[in-house]
Amino acid sequence: MKNVRGKVFLVTGGAMGMGKLVAERFARDGAKVVLWDFNAEALEKTAEEFRGRGYEVYTEVIDVSDRERVYEAAKKVKAEVGPVDVLMNNAGVVKAAPFIESDDESNFRTLNINFISQMWTCKAFLSDMAARNDGHVIALASAAAVTPVPYSADYAASKAAVKHFQDTLRWEMRILGKPGVKFTTVCPSMVNTGMFEGCKPPILSPWVEPEVMADKIYRGYQKNTLTIYEPFIVKFTPIMNALMTDSMKYLMSKVLRLNTALKTWKGH
Repeated sequence: MKNVRGKVFLVTGGAMGMGKLVAERFARDGAKVVLWDFNAEALEKTAEEFRGRGYEVYTEVIDVSDRERVYEAAKKVKAEVGPVDVLMNNAGVVKAAPFIESDDESNFRTLNINFISQMWTCKAFLSDMAARNDGHVIALASAAAVTPVPYSADYAASKAAVKHFQDTLRWEMRILGKPGVKFTTVCPSMVNTGMFEGCKPPILSPWVEPEVMADKIYRGYQKNTLTIYEPFIVKFTPIMNALMTDSMKYLMSKVLRLNTALKTWKGH
């Protein structure tokens, strides 16, 4: 199990939700945590809370879809805190609607924050990890990365891109002789953070509680787990994709109510 004491952990979307909860686990065990978030008020509130517990925390108000701003903030982190040992790409948004009714701005925003931003953060920190042959990238994807989820075409596409991006980077590091750089991709179903408020989770796939998910992510990091699927039923999705026809998968999704899970979305 990895010892995180003294390591630098940076998380995007770290002011609340899963980013905050995972950062809390790293900080509790002695890591220096760097929180990036667009929400200045929530960021300051979380920083004060962490400092009140004696945690070492640094913050930056940032829109991670802004490439140059990411590079600028990354230089600041390296100069003021040190090389990043663990990068958690957590920032994400969703706006559920049939794709033909969605607006272009929302589509671009979803792709830019959920996936494209991860290219910029990895560009900013992965070279240093490769030079040391040591480091870890944790990325929040989704169960939507491995199965169609109607009413979230852009969201599902962004999360599928995240998973494939992570898998490909892992192979590249091996090819380059840098196996010490590890990657963990997180593919949960609906986490009960408010992001999917109003949705009705599919049958056999209940809400995943944030605290439980944060524990699983932290343990997954410590064990160098490649992919974390939650809840349990999601673990079978890659197998079903390989063994079932599209018609069979569609029928199963209909029976399990996956096809309409996001129809009543009201989240943030």
